Amino acid sequence: MANAKRLNRRDFGALAVATTLGCLLRPQELLANAYLRRWLKIQRISGDVTTITAQRKRASVGDQLTSIGHGLITGPSSTAHLAVDDGIASLAVAQNTQMTIQQLSVLPDGGRVTVLDVPQGQVRFQVRQFTNPNSRLELRTPSGVAAVRGTNFGISVNQEGQTNVAALEGQVEAGAQGSRVAVNPGQVSIIYPGSAPTEAQDLDRELDIRWQDYEWREEGFYMAGFVDAANLLWVNDQQIPVDRAGYFDQIISAVRYRRVVSIMVQNPMGETRIHRVFPRVE
Repeated sequence: MANAKRLNRRDFGALAVATTLGCLLRPQELLANAYLRRWLKIQRISGDVTTITAQRKRASVGDQLTSIGHGLITGPSSTAHLAVDDGIASLAVAQNTQMTIQQLSVLPDGGRVTVLDVPQGQVRFQVRQFTNPNSRLELRTPSGVAAVRGTNFGISVNQEGQTNVAALEGQVEAGAQGSRVAVNPGQVSIIYPGSAPTEAQDLDRELDIRWQDYEWREEGFYMAGFVDAANLLWVNDQQIPVDRAGYFDQIISAVRYRRVVSIMVQNPMGETRIHRVFPRVE
């Protein structure tokens, strides 16, 4: 009987320890559950959009990106709109853009960390003010980082890895090579590969082209002129190289001979303007 009582006491002690451990582990379990609930959800799509999860597939409204390495790719003339799980942000992904999750986590104090990689293309974000001081949202590109705590901002990345960081509301921080630049509403900073961010300057919303020449040649459509150096330039979904002065000089052989050629100028906020020109024959 005494042995039975001692056994019961040991069992009760073990049960008490297990219960205590369960209480101690509960926050971690809740944290793990919170981590599992983190996602980016596709709300709208247009055109050719592909999700990258365990495999690549055509995107559908309602698809969720939940883990490191998940992402999406938009094709020519295609867009996607996504929401972040807790309503902290929404994002609009423009054509010819790739985006991948690098981090999607919850800190022990409840702060949420969202880090996305954008190796090419253009993304616009609407981010509300964070209530937790340790929450953060970062966009990483081949040349730098854009970090925000609440703002309406956008980034674009050209084929050479040049990153353009702009803001319409609030403030965004452009960082690279150990330097950081504050970008205020109506401003943009450029991060060239291997360089620190430029000082913030006015964001171009006119999206104009200062033409030097455009014409049909035997090799194809020739165009030369200037745009704002922070803008992207497109002809038929083909991105045209622009140097640090905003100058372009290009022959586009893929454009078939026709009366009108459409050229699109796009700023880092995703705002676009279509220029239609009537090239002469050389």
